[in-house]
Amino acid sequence: SRPLYRGALISPLGKILLQCLLRLCAVHTVIHFLPFSYSQTKGIRALAGALRDYLHLTDGKTEAQRGEVTCQGLGLLSAGQFPGSASLPDAGQGSAFSPTDEVVLKFEMGHVRARNLAYDTLPVLIHGNGPTKLQLNYLGNYIPRFWTFETGCTVCDEGLRSLKGIGVRLGTVVLGVAPVPSYSLLCPHPQEQHHRAQVEQFLTEHGDKYQSVKLVGPEVRMANAEARNMGADLCRQDRTCTYYFSVDADVALTEPDSLQLLIEQNKNVIAPLVTRHGRLWSNFWGALSADGYYARSEDYVDIVQGRRVGVWNVPYISNIYLIKGSILRAELLHPDLFHHSKLDADMAFCANIRQQEVFMFLTNRHTFGHLLSLDNYQTTHLHSDLWEVFSNPEDWKEKYIHEDYTKALAGKLVETPCPDVYWFPIFTEAACDELVEEMEHFGQWSLGDNKDTRIQGGYENVPTIDIHMNQINFEREWHKFLVEYIAPLTEKLYPGYYTKAQFDLAFVVRYKPDEQPSLMPHHDASTFTVNIALNRVGEDYEGGGCRFLRYNCSIRAPRKGWALMHPGRLTHYHEGLPTTRGTRYIAVSFVDP
Repeated sequence: SRPLYRGALISPLGKILLQCLLRLCAVHTVIHFLPFSYSQTKGIRALAGALRDYLHLTDGKTEAQRGEVTCQGLGLLSAGQFPGSASLPDAGQGSAFSPTDEVVLKFEMGHVRARNLAYDTLPVLIHGNGPTKLQLNYLGNYIPRFWTFETGCTVCDEGLRSLKGIGVRLGTVVLGVAPVPSYSLLCPHPQEQHHRAQVEQFLTEHGDKYQSVKLVGPEVRMANAEARNMGADLCRQDRTCTYYFSVDADVALTEPDSLQLLIEQNKNVIAPLVTRHGRLWSNFWGALSADGYYARSEDYVDIVQGRRVGVWNVPYISNIYLIKGSILRAELLHPDLFHHSKLDADMAFCANIRQQEVFMFLTNRHTFGHLLSLDNYQTTHLHSDLWEVFSNPEDWKEKYIHEDYTKALAGKLVETPCPDVYWFPIFTEAACDELVEEMEHFGQWSLGDNKDTRIQGGYENVPTIDIHMNQINFEREWHKFLVEYIAPLTEKLYPGYYTKAQFDLAFVVRYKPDEQPSLMPHHDASTFTVNIALNRVGEDYEGGGCRFLRYNCSIRAPRKGWALMHPGRLTHYHEGLPTTRGTRYIAVSFVDP
């Protein structure tokens, strides 16, 4: 070593760092990242001063005169790399970074650098401490060439744990589900009594697939943070537990290999990206505000929308994440991860992890699934998912709309059993079953006589035993269904007719041999009628069907989940054929009365 700057000695380590930095970077200014504590006082001071002196001496010289200095990257140093601490003085007027929002990424061909907007400078030395470590982590996602527009993520495949071809047992994964279940140990935590039946049914059908199950019901009155602490501690106390996988009820995973993909990424704490359909709402924050709450990072939208794909060091994750069991038994040994000051459980969890200097990563390398919107979720119904057509339209469609509906919409699966009568798939088994069960659960079936106080005028010419959609507060959701799924087909099948799918009457009819087996010939009070079979002939009932008298044409074997659509007035005088055994259910809509 020899004196390099103001009589200070640079250590052998500092000399090596200096040589590396000079070979990596052609720069014009030395910048320190905020005046926070640094380390190895003499060596680092000497390094900073030497860099400044070197750059001063080489300013204006040609590339050849500078030797082998090349502009290939940026040296990134963090305080955690050096023992001890000391204050790093300013290495030159105007060389200290301003607040972190003045530091942005500068993308160049094949590599990335940090830029100080306040002074329009490019640093060769970056240091972050205290709250600025989060900004340093953000920069470290890119600098010097971890992620570029030309290459994408260059380090995402480093350190992967391949699970292919492994025939041995990998260990135990504790799965914590909150608040309801949608390898390993299972720890579901339902907070609402409403979900008890669903949880019990799930455990009856799938409980034997788990090594053991611990169910914490609402009667225990366990708070959110305590339940989450308990789930993590189950893994912490079990030496065979290799991972703790926490999944909230508002996460819908569509990638069946999600758990394997997360394990293969081999991070201590990692979350898959999940977002709400069509929105920027996700399960991570790219930055934090000064008070520790949400702040949007520059790359947040690009990550959410998939324009930047990789594995990202982030300050906050929630809803779903995987933690190594070894980390829970080491850095995260404290049993109370989900309390911190007055923060909510999710923010407390992340604050505690950051405090222990454990990185949290987010991956958007695969499409893992999405977040449900539970803000307006109702628990007053037997099957509350039926009411989710507004809040979670894509999930509602997947659960309740027939898989062949798109074929019908394309004209490839529409039958014409009678003149101007169209027959097509519309509902899934779940839609049919849940609608019937919801009506039977409500139970207030009409008497099937002409007097009916539910309709205008109080008199029904052609009475049925039924329950109207508005009786179960379902008319708004039913109208949405008609607009989204029936109206497009109507406009294709009856060219020139356009509908807003308005209705006065929409109801579920029940036919039974000893109650009301059939329905007299009649016209419907509609421009067109939609009649959906809700159960299966030959299994649930015998007989039934519909006969159009003018054409002497009958449909005697309605298919469950399929709809009959026909004109209501003038041309399609029809009757309901007798049900001879069991119970038949249909959903009827008189559209555009």
